[in-house]
Amino acid sequence: MERFRGHGAAVRALAASALVAALAAPAAPQVNTEKMRVGANEPGWGGTFDLNASLQQGNTEREILGGGVRLQYAWPRLEADTAAEAGPDGDETEGPADLTSVTGEPASGDEEATGPANVIFLVSNYSFSRANDNRYVNNAQGHLRFIRQHSPRISFEVFGQYQFNEFIRLEDRFLAGGGGRFALVQGERTEVFAGIGYMLEQETLDLPAALPDGTSSEHHRSTNYLTVRFNSEDERLRLLQTLYAQPRFDRLQDFRLLSETSFEIQLFRQLALAINLSVAHDSEPPAGIKETDVVLANSLRYSF
Repeated sequence: MERFRGHGAAVRALAASALVAALAAPAAPQVNTEKMRVGANEPGWGGTFDLNASLQQGNTEREILGGGVRLQYAWPRLEADTAAEAGPDGDETEGPADLTSVTGEPASGDEEATGPANVIFLVSNYSFSRANDNRYVNNAQGHLRFIRQHSPRISFEVFGQYQFNEFIRLEDRFLAGGGGRFALVQGERTEVFAGIGYMLEQETLDLPAALPDGTSSEHHRSTNYLTVRFNSEDERLRLLQTLYAQPRFDRLQDFRLLSETSFEIQLFRQLALAINLSVAHDSEPPAGIKETDVVLANSLRYSF
């Protein structure tokens, strides 16, 4: 028990860092949090740094330079939680601390997984680019998420996010929500996950007064995803495919779709090269903005 007493202060420190980073925090209409999930098989701190360059076609032709940071803190259940799930003879029943990691990393073979039951992570990115008319434009994002393992195949999540994106006239967007994550397949090299949840979205658009769109809005959306992961036998090559769908509850024809394919090559123990292809579709974008954006990006990732 003593070794885990400090996790509360660590979580509060990370949450405070999230507020600061979000204000300085890349953004798109949708954000793929699946690629943000890295292994959490041991309690404590971890994270990654990214540097990236990308080519985009859609609402604008541009080249982008940027970077990001991901910080994570993971911890097991407290003894009080463990005692609550103990059997009549004092033996623990099956519980999160002895199950598959909350980030979806299963045990290999017949070994029992020992991933932590709780994970909180912050992802913050920033990028700038030169557009067609040689303007330098910024976009940024900050995403904070807490994950609680409930059973080998079910986790619960809550999240908050702030972003802005000058390319799509998004002055700012705040959203918060939560939902469930379900492990459909957990093989040694292949995993399939599905998620369903709710989010409240508030956004302000930077639009000329002559355009008919309102500058501010608030919507309730369903957020759903399907993710397929594949690792090579030596785990040096990784493929991640994610599909997102986010319709409005009161207007189903207003929906957002995101398909993102990520291919990662492990160069060294802590350094990897990632290639990402993202296709985002907004059925009802602001006036003057195209419905579909395509982004091809390359990045170097350092993990610690």
